[in-house]
Amino acid sequence: MGEVDAMTRQSIDVHAHVGKTVANNIGQTVAEMLERMDRAGVTQALLSRAAGDVQSDGIRDTRRLNDIVASAVRDHPDRFPDGLGVIEPRHEMLAVEETVRVMDELGLAGLAVHPQMEGYRLDIPLWVDPIFEVLDDRRALCLMHSSPDPGSGESASDVRLVTSKYTNVTYFIGHGFMSPQQKAECIQIVKDLPHVYMDVAYQGDPRLTEELVRAVGSERVVFGSDVPFYELGEVLNSVLDADISEEDKDNILFKNIQKVLEARR
Repeated sequence: MGEVDAMTRQSIDVHAHVGKTVANNIGQTVAEMLERMDRAGVTQALLSRAAGDVQSDGIRDTRRLNDIVASAVRDHPDRFPDGLGVIEPRHEMLAVEETVRVMDELGLAGLAVHPQMEGYRLDIPLWVDPIFEVLDDRRALCLMHSSPDPGSGESASDVRLVTSKYTNVTYFIGHGFMSPQQKAECIQIVKDLPHVYMDVAYQGDPRLTEELVRAVGSERVVFGSDVPFYELGEVLNSVLDADISEEDKDNILFKNIQKVLEARR
């Protein structure tokens, strides 16, 4: 388990979760993630915890979740070139301290944030600013989940507030195309801000990949699946089967994120 056929096309999934979302009981272990990657022919992933995981023990649960991601990156560096932590801003200064620990002690690249699932809003600076100041200082990466719901706290307009303010952070907008308005707004964010990318997570339609490439160029689109919440192979095929050049496919599948990771080293 954990080995990839030498002929498999290189790919790095920036939107890959382990753990479990308690609200829907969907999740997977690190071992199950590796099995899914092997079945789909995905070579690597930027691992993060599922939002909405166990919090009955508060900040101690958050620390344990981040330790699992760090251990996976340490134990499988060929499959997980880096990882992202999670935090709960409602833990206030403990959340800030955990953000520092995620990056400075665990050595992870940044955070995956999903405000709608984590009980806060991107448009409330009291919650957001202390966390993103840490990320900005460290030129971190951020998987920024986005929702088409204007009241979610993670709508495209909310995403713009943070991405335009903390410009040293590199962002991957997760599934930013689930309504026509959200898609148009997220595309405009990527056009306006060079440190923001769109992922292709949570869908399997090659036409969407083609549309995003036409809109922002293949250099600003990255492969992300949202596994285990969506079938990994279907999202991969939405890139492989798209009517775009082989160079465009390589940009999306691994070259863009590879450049971002190399720039941090």
